[in-house]
Amino acid sequence: MQAIKNFIIKNVSKTFLAYMILVYRYNRKYKNILKTLIFSIKALFHFYAPNKKLLKGTQIRKLFSKVKIEINEEDRFVYNIDIFKTIQRDNRIMDNVTVDYSKILNSSLNEMKKINENMKDCDYKNGQRDLLIGIEEYIDRECKEIEKSNINNKEKLIQYLKSIKDKKAIGFEESIQRILFFNQLLWQVGHGLNGLGRLDKILGDKYEQDLKSGKITRQDAKDMIKDFMKIIHQKFWYKSNVLMGDTGQIIILGGKELDGSYFCNDLTYIFIEAMEEVQLPDPKVFLRVTDKVPRDLMELSLRCIKTGIGCPLFSNDDVIIPILIDFGYDKQDAYNYVTAACWEPLMVGKAVEQNNIDSIVYLTPLTEMLEKEDLDKIETYNQFVCKYKEYLKQYIINFVKELNEITWEEAPLLSLLTDDCNEKLMDVAYGGSKYNNYGATSVSLGTVVNSLYNIKKFVFDEKEYSLKDINEIRKNNFENNEELLNKLKQQPIRYGIDNEEIIDLTNEITGFVDEVLDTQKNRLGGKIKFGFSAPTYIIKAGTSPASFDGRKNGEAFGVHISSDKPSVAYTELIQFASKLDYDNHRFNGNVIDFMITPSFIESNFDKMVDFLILSITLGFFQMQMNVTSSDILIKAKANPKEYENLIVRVWGFSAYFNDLPESYKDLLIERALKNEGKSY
Repeated sequence: MQAIKNFIIKNVSKTFLAYMILVYRYNRKYKNILKTLIFSIKALFHFYAPNKKLLKGTQIRKLFSKVKIEINEEDRFVYNIDIFKTIQRDNRIMDNVTVDYSKILNSSLNEMKKINENMKDCDYKNGQRDLLIGIEEYIDRECKEIEKSNINNKEKLIQYLKSIKDKKAIGFEESIQRILFFNQLLWQVGHGLNGLGRLDKILGDKYEQDLKSGKITRQDAKDMIKDFMKIIHQKFWYKSNVLMGDTGQIIILGGKELDGSYFCNDLTYIFIEAMEEVQLPDPKVFLRVTDKVPRDLMELSLRCIKTGIGCPLFSNDDVIIPILIDFGYDKQDAYNYVTAACWEPLMVGKAVEQNNIDSIVYLTPLTEMLEKEDLDKIETYNQFVCKYKEYLKQYIINFVKELNEITWEEAPLLSLLTDDCNEKLMDVAYGGSKYNNYGATSVSLGTVVNSLYNIKKFVFDEKEYSLKDINEIRKNNFENNEELLNKLKQQPIRYGIDNEEIIDLTNEITGFVDEVLDTQKNRLGGKIKFGFSAPTYIIKAGTSPASFDGRKNGEAFGVHISSDKPSVAYTELIQFASKLDYDNHRFNGNVIDFMITPSFIESNFDKMVDFLILSITLGFFQMQMNVTSSDILIKAKANPKEYENLIVRVWGFSAYFNDLPESYKDLLIERALKNEGKSY
């Protein structure tokens, strides 16, 4: 059996695998065997991947020459992705990145070509040259298709596209079209989960100029942004990664300036207003905040969140920026940070850091320790924690070793748009960018903290069980031991509450991981950072055995920075999160995750705004809210057709509730019930 498996892995072509992924994504969207069968036959005839023996830039040029260009005559802008065309790859592709769209707006292909012409002759130069020619040829093909179409303002759109060759973008509308053009190219060559950057800042001057000249009105700008959002949302089933809606298309708004002031402009408000009005789960909006954020901007944000679309997510610059600088990022870059796919800080245009490369599972070394050690020889709680740290250290070292076995596919388009690559004549895949760090996420931190606390209480303090006996019960999945299971699960002192012992234990564990990672480098010479939030709280938990927090085999881990204690006060969770240490390597996304009902916000709107502003001052890192009720979720699961547009927050993105697997639906319902003090 293993020999057959090895044969299949060795001989199935990369192109066929890419084809099967495409068919899988289509079926995930429509869940219809007949439609999927018809689609798969069509895909066989249209699927194309260029010769992987060519330079990667040459491959992309050939790919662009084969892309079928379709003009949607109902759209204001042109945006085209041919789902049947891809690049063959032998290695892992770089994604989870946001390119610097301000660089794209303020430059032209001719300027990029001049830089290329002055390079020393090498494969990097030749690949980039072919890539630039391929982009020019693609523009010409797109313009021809626009000319043949009946789309409105075709002359204007053709002018916008042709100006990419030799001019900077001038106006607001043209700038949006240019962003869309390069965004479609990124998706076309396979760079998924790509963000959209600080669009209020990038587009602010263009907006103000056009507004003052009378070229557009505020409403015109909002309509354009709404059209932009709708177009970006197209084919989200194809763009989605693991789950539907997981596209990484995040718009960053607001932020702290170098002089300490708070940046926002009229576009900041317009983007949030537009998001509230279009009511789409994707793209996402991410608001950088400080203690100087205007109250009316927080009010607008809360009104948007109250609709249930799950955004904006809040990111606290007062906490994050100093940590970024201490870690080693230049001050200018740190103040201009964006995020990777969900919430992980990223230096825009300076790095292709893989900030969601894998998840640290804190429970794994604890389980390994319990399996391998002679538990009768562990006589004190301190010995128990020290022994766990031994296994945790080796786990982290092995974790880094596995990361460093990853080889990256060359990425000429990302290299073209990333600083330092041209100077080094080096693709981002080999460390060409200014920063080359990796970012890991974390799951089961709360599980381990609760487990250690419970072991201390029941084994070493109260001596109600021996370590060996309680572990045997755990290994048997608490079968016939409901009393112990409930004791462990219902302990009032738990991860996510404002308790000094729990906070110190959490900081002790993450601080230990931080120390281990301080001795490690990745294969590109960069550091490895980690955060306390992760998208894998169900996936990784599925193969994890029972734990001493009262979790049974395969049950989900806690979601980000949250509490599994019923009806925990929001203020208490904020106090807990604000006392965690996020310094050194510990800043790769740390999100407080609230479940909250729409009626609660409605009844306490002004108090909620006060709470958010106070929370910024207290020092949370990041925050998101899932605004729904258990009643709505239960009805939506039972009657999906009646709730087709119900949006919920998942991981660091929003999605239609009906598109989620049953396990995610059930977890959302369970969390909502706990938040409301009810039982499932």
